[in-house]
Amino acid sequence: MAWAVVLVSVLVEPAPAGAGEAVPPRVPVSADATPSIEAETPLSARLVLLQVASPAMERQVPVKVLLPADNSRPRGTFYLLDGNSGRVDDNNWLGPGKGDAQSFFADKNINVVFPIGGTGTMYTDWQQDHPKFGRVKWETFLTKELPPLIDARFQTNGRNAIGGISMGAEAAVMLAERTPNLYDAVAGYSGCYTTSGDLGEAFTNLVVINGNADPRQMWGPVGGADWRSHDVFAGAPQLRGTSVYLASGSGLPGPHETADTPDLPRVVAVGGLLEFGSDLCTDQLTARLQAEGVNVTRSATTLGVHDWPYWRDELTRSWPTLEPALR
Repeated sequence: MAWAVVLVSVLVEPAPAGAGEAVPPRVPVSADATPSIEAETPLSARLVLLQVASPAMERQVPVKVLLPADNSRPRGTFYLLDGNSGRVDDNNWLGPGKGDAQSFFADKNINVVFPIGGTGTMYTDWQQDHPKFGRVKWETFLTKELPPLIDARFQTNGRNAIGGISMGAEAAVMLAERTPNLYDAVAGYSGCYTTSGDLGEAFTNLVVINGNADPRQMWGPVGGADWRSHDVFAGAPQLRGTSVYLASGSGLPGPHETADTPDLPRVVAVGGLLEFGSDLCTDQLTARLQAEGVNVTRSATTLGVHDWPYWRDELTRSWPTLEPALR
């Protein structure tokens, strides 16, 4: 599959948005500390910014939480992960013209949690420190440290879902497999889900390299035990009993590409190739999940590139799968 390596070289955005940004100042946290919410700042009537003390990351981690209009009832929690082009100081799901999440969730009775700063990390636990971000233990933070704090602070009902775009899609499904009792549903929008073989290894390598790091710093030697243990294909049986939604487009330009689209040639060319590759990956994972008896809903559109307008569409389409799991 030598073609896969050539293809995947364009399946990752040229560089994560965070790659050229200065990392915000870190507030150190002792590895012996207890996870805690150290600060809570209202940003609007329903959006708050948390500074969460993470012993695993040995720093405070910023997290935004979008609350429902009615805070009187218990509700589920949806964790939304950004992609490889995410920012180091925000989550693009909240961005105008990006995810526009506040608009979609305006009438939904759930908490939505937006972790900040995972670009180029695969939202996983690294074996070694990242040369730019330092201690990287996203899996521990997202699955062990953060959920109990959210549950205690925001009147949850104990039901959780996780979703993500692109790099965050792979991470969402991986985390759901590796923590099968935590998430009741998972959504992957335009992801590539294997970390083995030519395509999977090339995709993962390029995500990390574009983040100015060495893939061996993350999971050790490529193809080694840690790589195999994070392979979503291998972990597919762990998703039995979980509602799964997977989405991708064909890579062909669709209704959102018009003469007014900013940077239209890049969106069509690069976004098209990105989505074509994501479509291949998503077909493969869907077949694997179906063979394992997993409850998977597959959304495959005949048009659509790797861009936010289509992910907003898929968030809407995925809601009938996700919402019942959060009740």
